[in-house]
Amino acid sequence: MRLYFYFFVLIIFFIVGCSDNVHVSGRVTFSDGEPLDTGRVVFENDKFYYYGNLTKDGTFNAGVFKDGTGIPRGKYRVAVEYAFAKDENGQPIDTQPLIAEKHTNTKTSGLEYDIQKRTTDINITVEKPEPKKQKK
Repeated sequence: MRLYFYFFVLIIFFIVGCSDNVHVSGRVTFSDGEPLDTGRVVFENDKFYYYGNLTKDGTFNAGVFKDGTGIPRGKYRVAVEYAFAKDENGQPIDTQPLIAEKHTNTKTSGLEYDIQKRTTDINITVEKPEPKKQKK
């Protein structure tokens, strides 16, 4: 019985601890202002990995358990994943990326944010991929 009590207390502390999450939202666009309407924004540090899915207007809301639930305070490396063109059925074409490769990895994107405020709005500008060179 005592074990159940300790388990219950642990769950309560976990839930209360998570309620201090920071609401993180923003928008991903290209340099010309066009929104990136597919993919997800990733927040990563040595302990955590969170994301927010992009919508048609390029906005996102990051979350611990689902979009919009916020993330814990801390410093994060940020990248954009799964930004691929889609076929006529809406399925991603993984050979046709919509953004430059450097933006797809938290180690190469150059994007870092210190998330501390109760609400944080992040605007990310990404580059389009280099055109593929024609083989001769």
